[in-house]
Amino acid sequence: MSRSARETGAGDTNPRNGNSSGEATRAKLLRTAERLFAKNGIDGVSVRDITGTAGANSAAVHYHFGSKQDLIAAILHRRMEALGARREQLLADLEADEKPELRDVVAALLLPTVELSRDRRGGGHHYLGFLVAVGEHPTSMHLITDELDPLTARYLSVLERALPEVPRDVILFRFGIAKDLVNRVLRQGAVREWLRRHASDDEKVLFDQLVDFLAGAFAAPARAF
Repeated sequence: MSRSARETGAGDTNPRNGNSSGEATRAKLLRTAERLFAKNGIDGVSVRDITGTAGANSAAVHYHFGSKQDLIAAILHRRMEALGARREQLLADLEADEKPELRDVVAALLLPTVELSRDRRGGGHHYLGFLVAVGEHPTSMHLITDELDPLTARYLSVLERALPEVPRDVILFRFGIAKDLVNRVLRQGAVREWLRRHASDDEKVLFDQLVDFLAGAFAAPARAF
C-alpha cells in the first residue's frame, strides 16, 4: 500500500477490515497516538503502546500508516488542514492591508492555536503538547516545518510590512521563538499551570497578555552588530 493511500484512508477499503471499521481503527490510532506523544514524548511511546491503548491489532500502525514516522506525519497533516484554513481566513484580511497593525498580525498568529487549545471534545488541546514533542525530536521536527512553510512565508511578509524598521533576519529570529513559545504556553503543562496559579485563569486575559507580550517582543529595538 502506498503512503498516499494510507494517508487518505484509501487502504481502509480492504475487505479484511471493511470501510467503516478500518476508518474507525485508523481514527482511533491517530487520536491515541496524539495523546500519548503529547504526554510522554516521541521516544517515550512505542508502536505497541499505541496499538495496546487503542485496543487495535499489533500490526495496525504498520497496516494503516507504514511506520511510526508516517503516523506522526499523518497526525500533523490531519490537524494542519483545519488550522491552515483558519490561518488562511485570518491572513486574507491582513494581506489586503498595506500597513497592518502589529497587534492584529500577532492576534491572527495566535488565535487558531488558542482556539485549538480550547477544544477539549475534539482533543485539540493534546495537539499542542504533540507539537512540542515533535519539535523536540531530532528526526521528526522537520515534519512541522514541511507542513507550515507556505503559511510561515505569508506571516513573515505581513510582519515585515507591520515592522518596516526591524531587519528581516531579526523578525525571522523572533518569529521562530514566538511560534514555539505559544505552543508551550497554551498546552496543558507546567507553564500554563504556573500562569493559572500566579497570573490568571481567564482565557481572554491569557490571550490578551500573550498578544501584548509578543507584539512587544517583535517591536523591540534591534541591536546593531
